[in-house]
Order: sequence, then structure tokens, then C-alpha cells
Amino acid sequence: MPAAPPPSTTRWKVACALFAGLAGASWFFHHGGASTPAAMASSRTATLPAQLRRPLHVSAEAAGVSASDLVERVLHARSLRDIQTLTEKLGAVGNDQTIDQLAPLLGDGRRGVPEVILACYGAIATEHAVEALIERTDDDRPQVRNAAIAALGATQSALAETRLLALAGKTGDPAQPTAISALGSLGSDPAVAALIKLAGSGDYTIAVSAVGALGGINSETATAALRRLIDAPDVRIAAAALTSIDTIDEALLAKLTSVVKSGEPQLASAALAALAKAGEVALPVLRTASLSGTQATRYAAVAAIGEIGGPKAIQALGEVLNTGDKISAMTAAATLAQLGGKDARELLINAALGERAQMSGALNQLAAMEGDDVDQALLTVLKSGTSVDRRAALPRLIKTGNPEALQLAIDLAHQGSRGEKRDAMRLLADSGSAKAVDALLDLAGKSHGQNRAIALEMLAQSRPNDATLNRLLGDSLASGRRDEAEAAAMMLGRIDNATARQALVAALSGKDKEVATYAAQALGQLGMTESVKSAMLSAAAANPQLKQQMVGQLIQAGEPEGYKFAADILTGSGSDHGSANQVIWALAASGTPEAKQLIAQAIDAKDPGVRVAAISSMTQNPDDKSTDTLIRLTRDDDPQVRTAAMSVLGQVGSDRAQVALLEATHSAKPEDRIAAVTGLSSVDDPKATAQIARLIHDSDPSVAQTAINSAYNAGPEVDQALTSVVNDSGATAQVKLMAASQLRNRGAELDASTEAAVTRIVGGGAGYGDGFDHDAD
Repeated sequence: MPAAPPPSTTRWKVACALFAGLAGASWFFHHGGASTPAAMASSRTATLPAQLRRPLHVSAEAAGVSASDLVERVLHARSLRDIQTLTEKLGAVGNDQTIDQLAPLLGDGRRGVPEVILACYGAIATEHAVEALIERTDDDRPQVRNAAIAALGATQSALAETRLLALAGKTGDPAQPTAISALGSLGSDPAVAALIKLAGSGDYTIAVSAVGALGGINSETATAALRRLIDAPDVRIAAAALTSIDTIDEALLAKLTSVVKSGEPQLASAALAALAKAGEVALPVLRTASLSGTQATRYAAVAAIGEIGGPKAIQALGEVLNTGDKISAMTAAATLAQLGGKDARELLINAALGERAQMSGALNQLAAMEGDDVDQALLTVLKSGTSVDRRAALPRLIKTGNPEALQLAIDLAHQGSRGEKRDAMRLLADSGSAKAVDALLDLAGKSHGQNRAIALEMLAQSRPNDATLNRLLGDSLASGRRDEAEAAAMMLGRIDNATARQALVAALSGKDKEVATYAAQALGQLGMTESVKSAMLSAAAANPQLKQQMVGQLIQAGEPEGYKFAADILTGSGSDHGSANQVIWALAASGTPEAKQLIAQAIDAKDPGVRVAAISSMTQNPDDKSTDTLIRLTRDDDPQVRTAAMSVLGQVGSDRAQVALLEATHSAKPEDRIAAVTGLSSVDDPKATAQIARLIHDSDPSVAQTAINSAYNAGPEVDQALTSVVNDSGATAQVKLMAASQLRNRGAELDASTEAAVTRIVGGGAGYGDGFDHDAD
């Protein structure tokens, strides 16, 4: 076997092959090949040359792949991820033939597939590809259209530039922001000019999109425009411009320093983020800002220091860690942990072992770092730190198998405070250590009450199929302790294995009816298998309380027994009418013909509570038939039923419903007028508003007060009615108080006399004043 060539020789050969491929592709594209590259968009000043901006192409042979094989694989790929991987390669080696071969996938119904194909067209960037993309900029699928527009920006073609300029200037077009972003990718001189104009438009959303696009263009014109926009009158635009600038020179550094000192929150935060791009020269400004100013300023300054990085930045972060306020110190600790390195670890270790360990969060950040010095610091905390510090050090040490940490967690789980017990049990369950899990199982087996429930809960989440756990849960279910039984039932419902189902079914048919109820609730989470259904029906026959518990589950599963149970409850056959509302809403949610029939029967039930529940459910699917029923019920003998019907009619809001409510406002019964007003408050119509205004003068104070309370969204005629009440010496004190308060809350424009009267009643400020009418008769 010949010896392998040295690495340098191999790299030389690969480089030669790559350059040969590039040269071959360049020759092919420039010497009348089948695929013609699109004409480039106009140049831009002081930026990358055109040949480097154009999408890169190589010949498939030089790249060692077959374009036809790639296309075939794309056409038969099943996942979007595979299509994306393949089309990324096709973008570099594809041609006009590839465009046509992939065209059928533009109509593919799988989410994301057409968009990936269009991105591939943008990478191929021939004249044919650009034409295909332009055609899709009128696609009636928004995501596909946006993908085509974005891909046009990647082609760097003059034809694409023309289309993008038109779309970017089309006010109100949903795709306008996408076109603006694509102009940023294009970066030509006309694109820059258009973006500058859009950045000065009055539309904030469009202006910010244009500013962001300018930030992606490396040209003198774009940079100059961004610097001018720093002084835009709209601080949001100015902040966007600050964020978009990449290069910070001496003049701009001074400008940014001035902006930070100005104290304007939004601009200051953006200026601090921009200062991070200036490097270490900005550290003095950032250091000062991190230790003074507003909380937002301090936070942004610390984040900017972290962006700069390096020894001096770490030193500055250490100063904030040791002297800054809580938010700044915690931010500095997190930033140091992200930067890493010996110096950052040393600062965090010193803070973690000092008085500011908890305030700075250094200990929590240290636990996420690697190093022998970190482990030693955590062990020191474990042996001599406060209770809170020791708990913070435990997670890392337990996962590394430290025996002292494991024993401390076990001790806390047995003897700690309530919070310490829960945290320690969580650490033991999540550690993955067999010894830790055994300790938790032992604790669950020897404890009762809350400790046992917490331990079992942790184990159920981390080891749901453990045989010992399932046995312990079964024991808790049969323990006779209500709290343990309820917790165990719900955990068994979440575990959902054969053992769990068997334990729940056994409890369902047990003598303890309350535990049977818990088991029924848990079984409802597991799905309605035949065995579960059979056990539930058998238990329900001996326990009417279970029948009420199970009816919703059976209805949801579409079981006929569920409708039978519902009929029994609604007709009062062997069940408590207190569950009628629950049954009605379960039927309404089902929406089946059987459910609708039962609701229709409940409308005419003897029990008013059942009828009211049935009426309330009619808001879900109102139609002409239900409106007829509601109108009929507005004349029912029972006032509860009439009130419920009128309330629902207001939510239905149809013309016929409104007419019925207006008629009810003329009823001789005050309770009907009150119900009608409440219903009309949901109706957005001038007739409803006018009637509410008239009822503000109703002779019955209860009706008048209801009308006043319902007038919060009504029109100017209500203001007139309320003003009349405030100035009416014959109105009761309570009605006048409510009218004055409503006027104040509505912000109505009042004449001097009425304003004075309102002030006397509710006081000079907004709201309800002291609640007394000091001038009332």
C-alpha cells in the first residue's frame, strides 16, 4: 500500500480542484453555455466586487457530485430537512435544467417545500431562475410569495432589482417589508437610494425595516444615511439606526457617548449596544454606565462589555460583580460564565465564596462552569456555606457523584424545610444515580402525607415504569389517607401503563367512594378502552356520585352510556341537579345530534336551574332555531329563565334578538327591564344605545342603576341622560352618585354647572370619589 501523501500536499490538491472547478464554471457561464447568468445589478460604492457578491457556482464534476442525482433525490425526498440539505448543494451546481426539473415542487402541499425550492432558485441565479422567481412574486400563498421575494435579493440581478424596487415602494402591500429586506441583500446603488427614502417615511414599521436593510449594506452611502438617521426625530428610528451601524470611528464614538449621557432610555440602550462594536476603546464609557444610570442602562452596559470580551472587559465585569447593584452584578456573573477562562472563573469563585454570593448569583453561574478549581470552590461551599449556598452547590456536585453532596441531599430530603425537601428530592430524582433513586424510594416507602406525595411525584416523572414506584403508588391509593390517595390517583393517571390502569380500576370498584372518584378522574386521562369503560359503568351502577363524575368523560368519548347518564341527571332520575350545568356544557362541547337533542329537552325541564344551564349553553352555536327558543323563553313564567334568555339574546346580537330585547324593555316587570338592559349592553346598535339612555330615567331605581352601569360604551345621548340625572333634584342619592361616576369615567365634556355638580358628588379626581352625595336631599 502506498504511503498517504502529507497533509500539505492533500490540501494543495483539494485547492487546485476547487479553483479548477471555479474556473470551469466561470468559463461555462461566460462562453455561451446553456445557462446564462442574470445581469448583475448596478454596483455599490466601497463594497465587495461584483464577482464576489454573485452566488458561487462550481461544476458538478469538480465538486464530485451529480446534479441529476441530486435532483432525483430531491424529487423523492420525504422530509423537508432532506430537501433543504440537497437543494443547498444544488444551488451551487444547478443550472436552467435544474430550475425546470424542480418546478413541480413549487406546488407541493408540504409546508416549507416550495419555499426551499425558491431559495435554491435564488442561489442558482441564472436569468431563467430570476424569471421563475419574479413569476412567483404574485403567488397567492403569502409564505411562498415572500420566499420568492427574498430569493430575488440573493440573485444580485438587475432584473430582480427592478421588481424589488417596485414591491418595496408599494404602500400597504403585506410583502413590502420582505421586499425591503431583499433590497438590503441586493445592496445596489438604486436599492440604497430607495431604502434611504423609505427610512424617512412616516410609516414606522416600514422605516425600521428600511433602516435594518441599510445596516446590512457595506457601502459609504448606506453608512452615511444611517449616521444621519441617528438624529431622527422619532427615537425608535434613531435607535434602529444606532443598532444597525457596524463600524464605530472616533467621531461616532463621541456621538454615542453623548447619547448615553443624555439618559433617553431607548436611545441610550441602543447606543450602548453600538459601543460594543467599538472594542476596548469604549470600555471607559461602558464601565461608567454599568455602575450608574438607570437599571436598563446598567444592564445594557454590562451586556455590551461582555460583547467586547478580552482581559480588560473581564476586569470591568469583575468590578461590576463586586460593587454593582443586584441586577448589574447578576448580569456580570452570567456574562463572565459565558466568556469563561481562568480569569473569569477566578472572579466568580471569589464572589461565590464571599458575602455577595447570593446577591450576585455567582454561585449558580459557577456551578455551570468546568474546572478543578470550580469543584474545589463548590466543595468549600458545601462544607461551610449557608443553607442557601449549599443548596446552590448541590446540583453540580451530585451529578459528578460526590458522596458528601449525595448524603447532604438525602439529609435535606428527610429533615430539611418544606422547600429544601422538595429541592433535594428533585435533585435525587434527576441525578441519574442509582444510589440517589434508591434513597428516594426508601424515603417514599417510610414517609406519609406530603413528604411521600412529593417523593412519589418526583419518581413518577423520572422513573414512571419502576416496579417499586408503581407498588408504592398502589399502596397510597389504598392507604385510606385522602391526600395520599388523591395524589397517587393523579400520578397513576399520568403514568399510563398496565399496572397503573389495573390499580385505578381496582380503586374504582372499591368500597371507598371518595377514592373511587379520584380513580375515575384519573382514568379519564387515559382514554376510554373497553376494559376501562366496563369498570366505570359497573362502578357507576353502585355509586351515583360516580355517574355524575363520569358523564363528561363518556360524552367526550362518544359513548352512548354518556348520553343516558346525562338524560338521567337532567331529568332528575337518581342524581343531584347541582351537576346539571356541568352536564349541559359537556353536551354543548360535544355538538353531536344526540347532545343537541338533550339540550333541547333540558330547555323545557321542570327544574329552573337545568333550564338556565341549557339556555346559557346556546351562546356556543346560535342559529335561527335557538333564537326562536330564546325569544319564547323571554316570556317564561320563571324570572330566572327570562333573565338568562335575554342575556344570551344580547350575545347572539341578531336583528331579531335585538327586537325582542327592545320589546322587553317596555315590560311592566322591573326584573325584565333590568334583564333586557343587560342584554342590550352587548348590542352595538344606535337603537340599543338610545333605549339604554331612556332607561336611565326609569322610575324604578334598580332599572335606572342597571342602565347607568350598562352605559359605559354607549354614545353621546347617554352623556346627556347622565347629565340630566346629575342635575335632577328628584333623583335618589345613589342614582345621582352612579350617574356622576359614570360621567367621570367616560371622560365626558361637561358644562361648568354639571362639572361642579359632579365634583360635589364624586370629588375632583377621576373615579368614584368618596361614595357620598354631600348635597343630596
